[in-house]
Amino acid sequence: MKRVLKVLGWLVGIVIVLIGGLVVFINATWDNPHERAASTRMASMDSATISRGEFLFKYGNTCWGCHSATPHPDAPPSGGRPFDLTNVGPGFGMFYTPNITPDNETGIGSWTDGEIVRAIREGIRHDGKPLFPLMPMATLKGLSDDDVFAIVSYLRSIPPVNNKVTPHDIRFPTKMLFALGVVGPEPPITEPIPTPARSVTPEYGQYLAKHAALCSDCHTPRNLNDGSFYFDSLFAGSSISFGQIEGDPIWAYATNITPDAETGIGNWTEEQFLLAVRTGTRPDGRVLVTHMPYAEYGLWDEDDLRAIYLYLKSVPPIKRTAPPVHQTEQITQNSGIERGKAIFSMRCRACHGENGTGAPATNAKMSELAPTIDDKTLKEFISAGQVSLRMPGFGKTLSDEEMNDVIAFIRSWQQ
Repeated sequence: MKRVLKVLGWLVGIVIVLIGGLVVFINATWDNPHERAASTRMASMDSATISRGEFLFKYGNTCWGCHSATPHPDAPPSGGRPFDLTNVGPGFGMFYTPNITPDNETGIGSWTDGEIVRAIREGIRHDGKPLFPLMPMATLKGLSDDDVFAIVSYLRSIPPVNNKVTPHDIRFPTKMLFALGVVGPEPPITEPIPTPARSVTPEYGQYLAKHAALCSDCHTPRNLNDGSFYFDSLFAGSSISFGQIEGDPIWAYATNITPDAETGIGNWTEEQFLLAVRTGTRPDGRVLVTHMPYAEYGLWDEDDLRAIYLYLKSVPPIKRTAPPVHQTEQITQNSGIERGKAIFSMRCRACHGENGTGAPATNAKMSELAPTIDDKTLKEFISAGQVSLRMPGFGKTLSDEEMNDVIAFIRSWQQ
């Protein structure tokens, strides 16, 4: 018996040593730098290139949505926005988006153009350390050389902001995934990536939907254990609810946009697709939550959106239904101005700006217009909308009481 206990003791000791060794190995190696060359190409600073980069940054990949503390395309991408992934998958941790203004101390001012491009497309920082795939490099890796360097040109052109961001709180399961190679950078890009010819074709639509915009990144399900995409279910809808990790009052899953007739967009006409993308209005009249950035995509050229429609109609249909939209207690347990504020933040702010001060999606500043409109007229406008102004009608989305609360919030601006 003593011999058995002695053997068991040795086995337990060996297991403890092995586990301890594994823990030490993971903590010591998970963020080891990757020896990978960055491009030596320099970003052009001509106005046309900067303008293209600005469009991609603000209205294509909507980079500001993560990198700006204020949800506005013109807000400086000085980082610091929190993403709580402590309860997602194995418990990835708490992440804070980095400062990507050209500040030398706290931003990317000291990075080379090639290092910025490598971070965008391959997920490797200037010091060689890997980025967590909250950064959508699986999508951005297909950006053409000209387009990705145009984004760099735009970032170089904006004012630097000195903002030291809180370090990530990365949990051990995430470190283990990195150390074991389950999570890591994208493969190195070794060949030039040309920009496809612009045309109303499925081929050009594929480039836009998969790389120049975040359609595939949002609308494709992920393996929540390691964050990887199920690419065999491309565009079949997300497996995470947008808004939850950001603490928004409404959470919504990106829907199935494959051409499945029952659960996707198989029965949508081109006109219905364009209306949804540009105004957020579904064929049934309900309005999408602004996690779908229709305020920004409404500023796209119509032919580009038609190309995306042609491409999405060409992908294999997949039958997959997204869970319903979830409203948190900020809406369900409140009323009056407080509920109106929460609804406005998720339904109106993207187009009208914080407290109606304006946004690129519309030239109309609600804070200035609202005082000239009586409650009845304003409510009718919110309910019916106006397609020519890309204003969706919320009559089938908001209840009568919810519209009253939004109006109460709007009126509070003048108090």
